[in-house]
Amino acid sequence: MVHALEEIARTLVPGGLVLDIRPYLPFRPLELVVDGEARVLGRLDEAAFDPGDPAADGALGEILARGLLTLDYAGAFYSSSYWDSIAELRDYLRDWSDVARLPRSLADVARRSLRAAGPQAWLRLQTYVVVNRLRKPHRRRRLRRLAVSGRLAKT
Repeated sequence: MVHALEEIARTLVPGGLVLDIRPYLPFRPLELVVDGEARVLGRLDEAAFDPGDPAADGALGEILARGLLTLDYAGAFYSSSYWDSIAELRDYLRDWSDVARLPRSLADVARRSLRAAGPQAWLRLQTYVVVNRLRKPHRRRRLRRLAVSGRLAKT
């Protein structure tokens, strides 16, 4: 990861920007949303891990410490994903199969809740997303004396 960030910094023009946008797991609880009101149905089965991405955070920290990029902005928000069926939710969770799964008992509760609430109901999962804006610093020009003439020149 450090090597990839080094290459990005190397090829970026001075003052250029890089956006680091990534989810921080675990997911919030699965909710049933009806007419803008949310009711918690339960939690997914999720792997035990540190929130966020320690490897990415470490690589980014190293690049910042070396001055290859500077942190211009750091923010976060909750991203909501909605489904109107268990099948759609399961399809979404396939991409997360190494860290989260929908337990059968929660799927049954969600299916019954959707059916009881009617067509205006949605299932919702929220994910915490971090956004970092990184900038390649402008190279400061140093003055050096030209050996022959003694004049100052920018390098």
